[in-house]
Amino acid sequence: MSVPARTENDTARVAEVERIHAMVRAAGGRLTTPTRMVISILASSDAHRSADDLIATVGRRVAGVSPSTIYRVIQRLGDLGIIEHVHSGSGPAFYHLRERGHAHLVCNSCGIVIDLPDRVFNGLTKVALDRYGFHVNARHSALLGLCASCAGHSEAAGAGGDRPGQ
Repeated sequence: MSVPARTENDTARVAEVERIHAMVRAAGGRLTTPTRMVISILASSDAHRSADDLIATVGRRVAGVSPSTIYRVIQRLGDLGIIEHVHSGSGPAFYHLRERGHAHLVCNSCGIVIDLPDRVFNGLTKVALDRYGFHVNARHSALLGLCASCAGHSEAAGAGGDRPGQ
């Protein structure tokens, strides 16, 4: 049986994980199995993972890792600036690698999460800074509303002004 060749994405992912491991070591941290697992899970996809998702995934891969251990790993990786959490507005916070950071829209009706490039909020962040001296962190909390599909259903049902979040 042959081993599949590494793709460019695989190579980039391996380099990303190695960079993150170096950051943990440089900060005096240990690369325990749970730490490696959380980093690997977050690096393996762009999915939005809650703490419970991470606990369950690590638990399926390595027996005997307690939830409190994963919470400590999440906290430490957050403190090091390796991961960031996003408040979803209607569910648990979710996590992703900081270097892959972006803003989010969350539908109040179906719960879909839509990723947005940071530049979408450039106008808002500039106005907030110029007029109010306020530095906006568009990544920390998701913007809530209705996705196109749910907005269409609400309008068709005559919900109009009764949309969630209004």
